[in-house]
Amino acid sequence: MALHRPTAPLRALIAAGAVCLAAFSAASLAVTKVYTVDADFDLGTLDGVNHDAPGNNQLQLNRIGTTFPVLWIANAGEDTLSRIDTNLNKETARYRTGFGPAGQAGHSSHLGNAYAGPAPSRTAVDINGNAYVLNRHFDGKSAVLIKILAEGGIDRNGNTVIDTSSDLDNNGVINGAEIKPLADTNGNGYIDANEIQDERIAWAVRVPDGVTAPFVNGRLGRSLCIAPDGNLWVGLFDSRAYYKVSSSNGATLSGPHAFPVTPYGCLVDSAGILWSADLGNSLGRLDTSNPSNVTSFNFSMSNYGIAIGNNRVYLATYGGANGKPFARFNPGTNTFDTPAASNYGALGIAVDGSGNIIAGNYSSGGVTKFDSSGAVLWSRPNQGGTGEVRGVAIDANNDVWLIHRTTANVSKFRGSDGTPLGVFPVGDQPYTYSDAAGFAIRNSTNNTGTWTAVLDGSSNGLAWGTLQWNDLVPAGASVQVQVRTADTVLGLPLVAYAPVAKNVAFSATGRFLQVQVRFNANTAGESPLLYDLTVQSRTTSCDIDNDGDVDRNDVSLIRAALGQTVAVNDPRDPNGDRKITVVDTRTCATRCTRPNCAP
Repeated sequence: MALHRPTAPLRALIAAGAVCLAAFSAASLAVTKVYTVDADFDLGTLDGVNHDAPGNNQLQLNRIGTTFPVLWIANAGEDTLSRIDTNLNKETARYRTGFGPAGQAGHSSHLGNAYAGPAPSRTAVDINGNAYVLNRHFDGKSAVLIKILAEGGIDRNGNTVIDTSSDLDNNGVINGAEIKPLADTNGNGYIDANEIQDERIAWAVRVPDGVTAPFVNGRLGRSLCIAPDGNLWVGLFDSRAYYKVSSSNGATLSGPHAFPVTPYGCLVDSAGILWSADLGNSLGRLDTSNPSNVTSFNFSMSNYGIAIGNNRVYLATYGGANGKPFARFNPGTNTFDTPAASNYGALGIAVDGSGNIIAGNYSSGGVTKFDSSGAVLWSRPNQGGTGEVRGVAIDANNDVWLIHRTTANVSKFRGSDGTPLGVFPVGDQPYTYSDAAGFAIRNSTNNTGTWTAVLDGSSNGLAWGTLQWNDLVPAGASVQVQVRTADTVLGLPLVAYAPVAKNVAFSATGRFLQVQVRFNANTAGESPLLYDLTVQSRTTSCDIDNDGDVDRNDVSLIRAALGQTVAVNDPRDPNGDRKITVVDTRTCATRCTRPNCAP
């Protein structure tokens, strides 16, 4: 049952209260902004949330899933990661996952070969849009995991600019000059923090990291996914083991956790169960809250890609089982079936926001969309200039993207009817067939969405005070609010968000305040809702002790300064004449925010 905000009389009372608060505080509050109707919420960015009828003038999660408008594709033949804007249909940046270009110390040249050198393949995207890419390392070295920030960066050289790859000429093609170089300056064969020149790359670590667990070489990092708690799980193929890795700093948190099959791609469901393909005839299962609880399920076909949705696990298949493109596993009965009404081999598979299954045709380069019963909704041949389908991804608009390894490009099809929408270049040997846009993490692992808004306080160094909001939250769901501030809009991404509590004073200064509200559904898919969010700057004039209110303590501090000459904007000088007089004492006494000016 859908939740709705209170009825009209109560809404009017809430709104009146907000107006009264603004009027009462007008003399002492620099900024007050109330978001209460659809037009107010439209001043921000709605990502996976809406105020659609009948849920107007409130925010709730979308019924049809979505994700970020960004696709992250690992280019295994050149050791890079492509960032694609799926709205603009263009590559906007490319990051090195191995040393390069040619001429840089440590460079491994293996163009055209996806199975040499670092050879990145699996990517994952967290609920904040940050990307992770795993180097398999066919050169006998340890698997290496790399984090790329969705925004902002780490100003390692202190020049106050985030030096990073970008499409400088805006032609949608990233050339070598637009990629930051990476050199093995100390010759140890691994990426060290001081060697990273692209400041959007947060870190690069070996898995395991040699601290929690000893280094392991030559075991091929072939599985990467994210659990509901936000931490990463990395599978080493030849070791038959998984490791838990911190998403904040890359530290190995636990492992090795012995696994019954060879890890070959994974996803984690909302209950924290990790499901793993194995390149053979099995599906592996690991409980991320109790990693010793593992098992496997055998079936009669070779599997490759993996997807989750509809409370089922889907495995792309390329051999056996009557030539079906995917097998479906029911965790409730521990049984497989092959419902697809088509016969072909598939490597890449995905589930869209409506629970439909999309499987690429490995050999022909085409794609077919099935409903949850296996019936064909549409089927399309490959677009010109494309080859084998290595992976499938769903974008923010539920359109379909295919990754073509042999032709170094990706193709796009309209999700609703399969209309071809174009072919776009990426790097050499694109090899990703994992959750490259974060669709699974945002809809199956964590059903989540955000509303984000930026408020201009009009003066640098403004002290912000409180956020107040109303919400209705089903059991097991949550609403999380956090803020960050800066004196420029461009400075906001460089600041970490900080959580705030409802109507509890917080300390942050800057002309601009950015508020993010995250909506998390419960395991039943029920959405929380939010309405009437009020942002207030801190009481500055007359709030001498900076505790968010004006009371007897503040008046006493002003009285103690009688006769002094003070600087401009001194909070003890509400009339601004730079002299503390009895007029200032009386003025602040009238602005007390507590009954009888009690402290």
